[in-house]
Amino acid sequence: MEFAQMSADWGGKQQIMQDVAGQVLFQAFNPYASLTKPAPAKRSDVMTYTVQRGDTLSGIAHRYGLSLKQLVELNRLANPNLVGIGMKLKLSQGDVTHTVRRGETLDDIARRYGVSKELLQERNPLLRLMSDNLYIGQTIQIPVTNPQSVTTKEWQKRRGAVQVASRQSSRSRVLDWPVKQATVTSGFGTRWGKMHKGIDMWNQDEGRTPIHAAKEGVVVEAGSGRSGYGYLVVLDHGEGLQTYYAHMRKILVSPGQYVERGEVLGYMGRTGDSTGYHLHFEVRQDDVPINPLRYLSR
Repeated sequence: MEFAQMSADWGGKQQIMQDVAGQVLFQAFNPYASLTKPAPAKRSDVMTYTVQRGDTLSGIAHRYGLSLKQLVELNRLANPNLVGIGMKLKLSQGDVTHTVRRGETLDDIARRYGVSKELLQERNPLLRLMSDNLYIGQTIQIPVTNPQSVTTKEWQKRRGAVQVASRQSSRSRVLDWPVKQATVTSGFGTRWGKMHKGIDMWNQDEGRTPIHAAKEGVVVEAGSGRSGYGYLVVLDHGEGLQTYYAHMRKILVSPGQYVERGEVLGYMGRTGDSTGYHLHFEVRQDDVPINPLRYLSR
């Protein structure tokens, strides 16, 4: 098994070396190579990292040359101390393309964009082998960890791509109903002179009704620590979005656990300030309650 892994690793390195050699030979024997305009980069992906067992947020940040503050802000984490196994963390907001000029080094480019060499090498695998042998006209993908680290002109070039990404992000915010075949018994808004911060759902199976995660995320609360909510589960979905599941009879998850969309969190109950079996469901953006019906799939 170890020999097979070593062979696979070496095969990957051979391919990278062949790619590098090809590019260097092209530059060496094509007199017009440094004059040709590089093709525009096709990728503008957001770099992500999947949390493994034993990872810490500070450790991940250090590994990729980010500050803990940058990593928390990129992922809009409500509680930096809770990182679930399998959770995907953003390491960048996307890419800009840099074309190498005469005399530039990787350190120069890293300083210019305010990123680490490690992050550049992670995004551009060829740089891992030949980081000190850049050539004029070479294109490098720069992971953007902070919009202010990019020059105004370069950022304006990316605005169209950013707007498209934002639209895709809004589509990904659609939530599944946490209760199947639910009847909404109380809506969002002022009720009995007080603000009702969510909606109430009921199912005829009452205490036997499973409560499902409306979207994948990390459990940041699970228990009875909030007055009035009874047994409560709070999921953090990143980018400031959280969902609340209150008055549960039984909780099946624990803080720090990563859950998939649709995973059972527990069962409907009547704990806390409740007049009967139901689920009180809240959606919060940056801790501001929002009408869940705006997010729930139809």
